[in-house]
Amino acid sequence: MKGSYPRNISIIAVVFIFLILFLAVVNLYISLQFRNEFVIYDQNKIISIATLCSDYLNKYSDRSELYYLFKRLGSAFDLDRIIITDTLGNRIFDSGMLPLELSLSENKIDFTDDFKRLPEPGEVIQNNDRFIYLNPEPHFYFYTSLIYSYSIMFDKIFRWHIFYITISLLFIGFLGIFLIRNLFLPMRYVTNLAKDMGIQMKKEDFVSETFNEIFKKMKLKEETLVEFSSYIAHEFRNSIGAISGLARLVEKGKKPASDIVNECRAMEDLITRLLEYSRPLTVISASVDVKQLIDDAVGRAAIPKRIEVRKKIKTDIPQFIGDYELLLVAITNLLKNSIDSLRKKGFIEVAVSGDNDFIFISVTDNGSGIDESDIDKVFNPFYSKKEQGMGLGLAYVKKIMEIHNGRVELESKKGGGAKFILKFPVEK
Repeated sequence: MKGSYPRNISIIAVVFIFLILFLAVVNLYISLQFRNEFVIYDQNKIISIATLCSDYLNKYSDRSELYYLFKRLGSAFDLDRIIITDTLGNRIFDSGMLPLELSLSENKIDFTDDFKRLPEPGEVIQNNDRFIYLNPEPHFYFYTSLIYSYSIMFDKIFRWHIFYITISLLFIGFLGIFLIRNLFLPMRYVTNLAKDMGIQMKKEDFVSETFNEIFKKMKLKEETLVEFSSYIAHEFRNSIGAISGLARLVEKGKKPASDIVNECRAMEDLITRLLEYSRPLTVISASVDVKQLIDDAVGRAAIPKRIEVRKKIKTDIPQFIGDYELLLVAITNLLKNSIDSLRKKGFIEVAVSGDNDFIFISVTDNGSGIDESDIDKVFNPFYSKKEQGMGLGLAYVKKIMEIHNGRVELESKKGGGAKFILKFPVEK
């Protein structure tokens, strides 16, 4: 139902879920950016150290002096080990070996055990805390392992961070589903109950306003049931009293027996009309030709020639779905009500219009009108100011509208005519 509280709360719930997911994605993106910064920091650190090594190699040729400088370099930058080789893999320096050991031992080293491939010139390749870099000029491989690698430390934190985000999202998801489900169960019940009772849902104060409307409806139904029982008891008492009186007069020969039969027929007619009103209605929904519906209702109402009939039917209304026969009865009852209110000449206007949410069928007359104090009562069963009326016509109209998930409204004042408006929700 457009604009209703359940629809709005659904939108809010979906927006909230997407907001949580958006924040999680943003958090993950920021974490990845931080990791990239730390990786870049470590790589730049390796490149800077390799540049210093290149300067040392260009300035110093003494192996002992180079060994001393590289050792100091390793201590200054927290390097666990430094290995420098030429492009063929021949060791130039290895901090794990003394200069004499380096010159006496096998001079080649293979890095493929630690790295799947060797870097291109100016490229740094990382495997955990081990790094290898190919210096562009002069060409040499610079291999080292950092004692404190920021990228490795951040990777450990990042893994826990991802685990935390995943667990948090799962928890929030399950909690959200649980809360929304438990929140919507009563709302769905109230919504369906209000829909069945023909109550219009409101955005503001959904719970209090809707419950108040439901309470009023239930109280009205209880009052109607009491009134219904009182009406039946009254009518039956009158009929039984009349039949008893007629029986005595017939027995004395003062009245014909046909009077008893007529009274019984009147009583039978009353029971038939009550049963017709009280029986459940079954809606056979189909697309309705509104113009044909109005024409048939005007024809069935048998409007006298003294009354002018005006029709205003828009052609661009949305598709209309409903039970043709029941709607025909409803509009015919409204037309008959207007005829009864017009003692002399007058007019009845039937208009059809619509928007994106509702289709409106209105029946307007310039008859005697209805007191404002009686407007809330006219749709109650057995409320009638006609001498021979039972007060079921407008009540039946209301019943038909409720079963179509619509409602009937009345605008009137004493001596100013009346306007009945049937409002049908547009089928989505």
